[in-house]
Amino acid sequence: MNAHVRRTFYVFVAGFVTLVGMLAYWQVYARESLANNPQNGLQTQRSIQTPRGLILAGDDETVLAKSVGRKTGSGTVYDRVYPQGEAFSNVVGYWSTKYGATGIEIGQNSDLSGTAEPATLDGLINQISGGPQPGNNVVLTLDPELQRVAYEGLASSVTGRGAVVAVDPNNGEILAMASSPSYDPNTVDETFPELSSDPDAPLIDRASQSLYPPGSTFKVVTAAAALEAGLSPSQSFIDDGTYELPGYTVVNYKGKKYGRVTFTQALVFSINAIFAKIGVEEVGAQGLARMAYDFGFGDSYEGFSLPVTPSNLGPPPSEWTPGTLAQNSFGQGPASSNAFEMALVTAAIANDGEMMEPRIVREIRSPDGIILDRPSPSVRHEPLDAGTARELNGMMQRVVTEGGLTTAEIPGIKVAGKTGTAETAEAPHSWWITFAPADDPQIAVCAMVENGGEGDDAALPIADQVMEAYLKGGGR
Repeated sequence: MNAHVRRTFYVFVAGFVTLVGMLAYWQVYARESLANNPQNGLQTQRSIQTPRGLILAGDDETVLAKSVGRKTGSGTVYDRVYPQGEAFSNVVGYWSTKYGATGIEIGQNSDLSGTAEPATLDGLINQISGGPQPGNNVVLTLDPELQRVAYEGLASSVTGRGAVVAVDPNNGEILAMASSPSYDPNTVDETFPELSSDPDAPLIDRASQSLYPPGSTFKVVTAAAALEAGLSPSQSFIDDGTYELPGYTVVNYKGKKYGRVTFTQALVFSINAIFAKIGVEEVGAQGLARMAYDFGFGDSYEGFSLPVTPSNLGPPPSEWTPGTLAQNSFGQGPASSNAFEMALVTAAIANDGEMMEPRIVREIRSPDGIILDRPSPSVRHEPLDAGTARELNGMMQRVVTEGGLTTAEIPGIKVAGKTGTAETAEAPHSWWITFAPADDPQIAVCAMVENGGEGDDAALPIADQVMEAYLKGGGR
């Protein structure tokens, strides 16, 4: 009898422990994901019966998302409305009771939906009394004019496909983050099946989620590693158009030969053979990979409010052949990145080697205007020392002044930049990274146009429009 009682007791204890564990899991560990799931019936009911918070642009006036009430037989229900439409949809996203949610709508859902812990006395009283809890407002860092300029430039480009990211290098704030083609978030419930099957993938945020060979924009990473390894900008090289390796030969773009050039001139004229030689003979696989990782390659930027696909270099550097190292050194081969990552690389060079934590949410406010959270700028990485960053800054200025890139020049302002022509099976992807004023950087921009041709053909004019709009508007 005692043995039977013991077994019953143990079974009861095991069941009790399991029950406690399940409750702990759902109420603690899975609480946020459950609350943020638009297909959660309670969440759906809340989003219909209670207004979600506003999403505002960085000017504190432009409304990007709001809830609008309408009367029904059972009371007032709320629809989500996106006044600015396609230009902002890759960032703001959509909230749909049929198809889920994306962008800031899901990334900041706890605040927008009012499911976060109450931070004001009114919120606490409402929660205790069971009254309605309207969501908090989310203020983004986006400059609405820059976002429109970036989006319109992409939409009118030769292919209409690409991305632009602009960053304040001093504090990490995202000033623009555009993706094209896009979609109207106001009609997602009706158009989602068509959008999801569209071969141009308008639902994908090309700025942060798609990966492409970075082409010669990656040469700034190789150049940074070489400068850190002790190579001088005036170091001389002989270019005969090729660089021979066992089993692999690097050939310059369009077969060009440059003769005797300096390291700086190799960057100015974007000489693949010289950068392959520098990567293999001066930097090495571990050195190049370490610099790329310090710049953020391999980083998913956890904590950023939008999903970021990590840029990568292919296999671990211990497995690279000399050919792999040579290709990665000039941004081809297995190397892949996106406009978000390359904008941060550019901003770090502009900011004397400090990469600031990227931020797209400036502050969270209660419905009555009380600031609940405003993150302070912070340094995420320091891939370069200040001296090396300034040397690279000077080299990138000469890309503009000596590389024949007159369309990148802004009268009275020093501009630094680097083109990228990423070769693919089709037309090359067009890249341009840039910052200005080079002697006191206020904005860093990366523009990429899918299959847009050479870097200065499609991407450069878009980035130039964005940068000029910001600087002429007074910048920060």
